[in-house]
Amino acid sequence: MSPKSKKNEKRNIAKILLYIFIVLFIIWLITTIWMVVVYKPNKNNENGVDNNSHTVMNKDVASLLNGSKKESPVEVYNGDPKVDKTSNHLDGDELEPTMEKLLTESDLQFKNIDAMFENMKSPKEISAIHSTFGKEVVYIYHSHSRESFLPYLKDAVKPEEAYHSVANITLVGKMLGRAMKQRGLGTKVDTTDIVEVLDAKNLDYTSSYNVSRELVQSALNDNRKLEYFLDIHRDSLRKENTTTEINGAKFARLLFVVGTGHEGFEKNLKFAKDLHAILETQYPTLSKGVIQKSSSQGNGVYNQDLSPNSIIIEIGGVDNTVEELHQSTEALAEVVSDYYWHK
Repeated sequence: MSPKSKKNEKRNIAKILLYIFIVLFIIWLITTIWMVVVYKPNKNNENGVDNNSHTVMNKDVASLLNGSKKESPVEVYNGDPKVDKTSNHLDGDELEPTMEKLLTESDLQFKNIDAMFENMKSPKEISAIHSTFGKEVVYIYHSHSRESFLPYLKDAVKPEEAYHSVANITLVGKMLGRAMKQRGLGTKVDTTDIVEVLDAKNLDYTSSYNVSRELVQSALNDNRKLEYFLDIHRDSLRKENTTTEINGAKFARLLFVVGTGHEGFEKNLKFAKDLHAILETQYPTLSKGVIQKSSSQGNGVYNQDLSPNSIIIEIGGVDNTVEELHQSTEALAEVVSDYYWHK
């Protein structure tokens, strides 16, 4: 082979290697951009764009999550009950029914009550760009699983009568779980009938959190990737204290409860206050605030020592309807997903 041919051959090999390098670089670049934009958003999202939702995040919310905005004021209550200074409402989730009352329930107004909750559609178009790709990161459960709603019970008119084995808060938890999944958050919803377990173990209602604690611990053992633990309840107050109207639609109001009976409660409190602050920005009046409860005012721990992102969320009260509860679960899912993707 002549020297000229050898030179041309080396030049061709160099060109091929260059083309291969360019192709590999383009593949790497596309993969990197896909991972940043689709799988996990830029934490320094200066424009406040919520790629997970149908809306654009308010810039105040984005800056709040990035730590550049002073935290919104949050009313924190330390007593039982306490007045909500922003709405003159009381915290009413203090009923402790007997097992006899819990096991003796009213007839339902509608036979297909579970279908009514399951068939609720999102009021807005949701574009779930983000995804946890099958990984469950949110765990929803219900320590007081038989808390019910008077509009769906026959011959029940008092808050202490609002308990049922079917038409209860677990249906709200399911709606919230579906709304989370629509926004790309892998979510596990536990609908264990706590009262049934209590009855089988010959325990009373005050042991509800002991039973639900076993559920949370089991979930953690099965899946260490779980990050958020939401214990969903409903308030015992009447409708005027648990309902608000936003842009012409009625919502069941939210209330966050944090137990201070364990050393790490400050992290749980921050989690609750952060969610409340975003709600105040996106859905003013929906959240009633954050209540702190010590061991002298109730359970005091509420299983929140198991995770820094564990809180109680009361959604609505005894008089709220499925439509109002659904509006609130959609809003809450939107806010939790904002927090997860932009925290």
